[in-house]
Amino acid sequence: MGVSFIRPYLLLFIPILIGIIMFLSKYAVRINKSKRKWAVILRSVVITLIMLSICGTSFYWELNNNTTIFLIDNSDSVNTDKDSFETFVKDAIKQKSSKDQIGVLSFGGNTQVESFISNDSTFSRIDGSVDKNYTDIESALASAIALFPNNSNKRIVLLSDGDENQGDLNKIMPSIKQQGIELEYYKKEKDKSEEIAVQSISVPEKLVLDEEFNLSVTIQSTTDTNAKLSLFNGREKVGEQSVHLTKGINKYVFRDKATSGGFKGYKVTIEADKDTELKNNEASAFTMITSKPKILIIEGGENEASELAKMLTASSLDFTVVNAKSAPRSLQEMTTYKSIITCNVSADDLNEGFMNSLESYVKDFGGGFIATGGDNSFALGGYSKTSLEKVLPVYMDMRGKKEIPKMAMMLIIDKSGSMTEGMAGVSKVDMAKEAAIRSLDSLRTGKDEIGVLTFDDQYSWAVKRGVINDPKKIEDDIGSIRAGGGTSILPALEAGYKSLKESDAKIKHIILLTDGQAERTGYDNLLKDINKDNITVSTVAVGRDADKNLLKGIADFCGGRSYVTDEYTNIPRIFSKETFMAARMYLNNREFTPKISTEHSIISGVTDGGVPSLLGYVGSSQKETARIILESDEDDPILTVWQYGLGKAVAWNSDISGKWSANYIGWGKNLKLWQNIINFSIENYNDEDVSMEVSSNGNGAKVVLKDKKNQGEVDTTATIVTPQGESKEIKLYPTAPGEYTGNFQTKEDGVYMISGKQSKNGETLSSVNSGYARQYSPEYKIREEGNKTDKIITENGGKIIKTSEEVFSTEIIKKKGQRDLSPFLLALALIILMFDIALRRLNLNLSKIRLFIDKLFKTLTSSKFKIKRSNKLRTVDSVVNDSDRNSDLKDLSLNKGPNKNSKSNVNESSKHETYNNEFIDLSPVKTSKINKKLEDNKENKIDNEKENNAETLNTSQLLKNKRFKK
Repeated sequence: MGVSFIRPYLLLFIPILIGIIMFLSKYAVRINKSKRKWAVILRSVVITLIMLSICGTSFYWELNNNTTIFLIDNSDSVNTDKDSFETFVKDAIKQKSSKDQIGVLSFGGNTQVESFISNDSTFSRIDGSVDKNYTDIESALASAIALFPNNSNKRIVLLSDGDENQGDLNKIMPSIKQQGIELEYYKKEKDKSEEIAVQSISVPEKLVLDEEFNLSVTIQSTTDTNAKLSLFNGREKVGEQSVHLTKGINKYVFRDKATSGGFKGYKVTIEADKDTELKNNEASAFTMITSKPKILIIEGGENEASELAKMLTASSLDFTVVNAKSAPRSLQEMTTYKSIITCNVSADDLNEGFMNSLESYVKDFGGGFIATGGDNSFALGGYSKTSLEKVLPVYMDMRGKKEIPKMAMMLIIDKSGSMTEGMAGVSKVDMAKEAAIRSLDSLRTGKDEIGVLTFDDQYSWAVKRGVINDPKKIEDDIGSIRAGGGTSILPALEAGYKSLKESDAKIKHIILLTDGQAERTGYDNLLKDINKDNITVSTVAVGRDADKNLLKGIADFCGGRSYVTDEYTNIPRIFSKETFMAARMYLNNREFTPKISTEHSIISGVTDGGVPSLLGYVGSSQKETARIILESDEDDPILTVWQYGLGKAVAWNSDISGKWSANYIGWGKNLKLWQNIINFSIENYNDEDVSMEVSSNGNGAKVVLKDKKNQGEVDTTATIVTPQGESKEIKLYPTAPGEYTGNFQTKEDGVYMISGKQSKNGETLSSVNSGYARQYSPEYKIREEGNKTDKIITENGGKIIKTSEEVFSTEIIKKKGQRDLSPFLLALALIILMFDIALRRLNLNLSKIRLFIDKLFKTLTSSKFKIKRSNKLRTVDSVVNDSDRNSDLKDLSLNKGPNKNSKSNVNESSKHETYNNEFIDLSPVKTSKINKKLEDNKENKIDNEKENNAETLNTSQLLKNKRFKK
């Protein structure tokens, strides 16, 4: 226990500063001698306190309380040892002394508190969730250090296999040593299991089309065994080898050929006879293949793209034709092509992978997209609210002056017992409910109306007709439909008609769906009434048992369309299409001649002599930043283009098969027109002056984009597409002239596609594509014999322990507790300084202050006597203080009883006399004390008067001297 100083040499200044204060005090002529002495004392104390604070004065003592924190490795590499670690900690805690506090942390890639520091630890097992893909001992130790309480002896017990694969233990050890923290290390020995791991796969970074190349694969093994090695290019297996692995490193080579351009991701897998861990049995790599542009044509029906294929062949362009169901399923497959063209394709025929990847393909990777029309495309093909509508330069619904008036849609759905049947576990009634929801999505919230009637042998309302204000509730009501019962169409159809008749909507339409037989007569009068009220009816016959003739007759009589389907999955598409068809403005089957709306490079040299007429198109609306090149006689878009991110998209609202475009097939400039459209779609911003590098950065990756032109600071971003097809954008920040850097987290193993883009004032300047292959977690790598953790800990004063008994068996490193006194010294100096200022500025009477201090001391040390006032007890000191406050009282005046100086004999009761009607104990001893206090008061008053007179005289003398000098 003692006092220490951080800067003890500054103590030498204290006597020097006090001497200066004493010297300067001689010239303080305006302060009397008594106050000057006190000012010197107070200022000396203030200076001393301030200097002690500056010296870093601290009070220290030896610590007796101990804190021990257990750090438990919870990563995957020690997953099988979790129970043994828990047992170790619980056994160790039982042996702690009463002076020990215990805390428990678990760690992997991050750190989690399992049990907070306390004398009574409640640890039982590891419950925390950490990133098990990494072992970060450095961060775990830093977290433990931060949790230690002040003024405690400190001990860390590390339980791990020591295989650190994130962070650097070397960086934290000096801090542990400097702070006097005892570090004990309980090491988990390695398992001697049979293990196989793919260490790496190497592919050339860039290739050209048709180039043959080698892929090198490195396999690590702890045993001799047979295995099968497979190589995949995307989803396609391109190579396989049966190999015999020997203990140690094994290298193999695959041979492949760059048959198509674009971004290619490779993956190698191994299956061995002897192996314990399967998570390290694959690795990934990527390459970029440069090729001439290749076009993908997706046709919705047979021969839909035949005319387009002829034109591409005549243009010597490389292209591939597939049907809608064979469209690419991933972004990697799509980047093989510079542009994709759909020919009268319904959205329902395209797979989920294509729909999810299309936007990123165009926006982030600069792909081109061209959609051509037909009666199964655009709004009629279910493009509304999909990625197709996002990418295309037109909206699917009619807007502006051709906006569709209010619609009322009545859905009459069979829910008889036969509707429970289905295919692949999906019933007809489930498809019907999905179809109803699809119609709801195609209508406008707050404007259009919908009603849903269900029927078996009776009808009931699932959704009563009304304006769509709460789509979620309507969807829930549709979802509650349950099948069961017979089939009776007529009552439900009549109820639906009566409800629509009361609606004020301009367009009223009924969709009737059934899979069975119902009344064959009695419809005539009802159908006449439906026609009379301008209500249209379309019918859907589901399955072979439906009365197709009856349904077709109803649709024909009421101006609708009839559908027959055995594919129950078609039902939602039919309902969606019918919802748009009911407006009678989307499908335009009539001849017209397109008008040129905007001059553009696409029609350069094409429209000099005008363009042929078209026989039909699908209606849509122009998006705000799109450009209409050709439009119909009613100002609807026919040929529309726009820039979407890095890519370009084109909408041709007529067909290309010849049904509506028959006059274009024989037109001499048709080939030139489509060559211009395709060339427009494949232009991009790739710039050889811009490059991008991606490297591993902990559990993420670092992106560095370099601009050789060094155009000054521009907006730079990178779009990352995960192996599962999810897309996210990150900002790249300038780190050097022409260099931009950013980081992103990786959660999945596999190949990431990355697109960098630079722009200024909203204009794209350049772009570049690259990738990143994340391998399996380093936790699953085959560990080498021995590791550096043991050496680092022992070299820095730590020790390796073998049993839980050793944790508390040795004396912990004793530390000294320390309290910095600087804040308290400064606070005290401030208080004394304020008192010094008050003494000088407020003309305080020192004699009174001294007398007050004397009285306070005597009051605290002398016995008290009682004073009774208003039935309360008071002390003599109270009376004396009252007399001090009233300067006109110079002696006691007793109202009653004999004089206090009287020598007459009095009995014991006569010793109590009154003062101001108060009873006072006037025993001889206490009375003498009162008299002495009163005499002291008189002397103090005389001293004060003398001091005041002296001050007055001094002031008068100064004035005289001043006049004399003048």
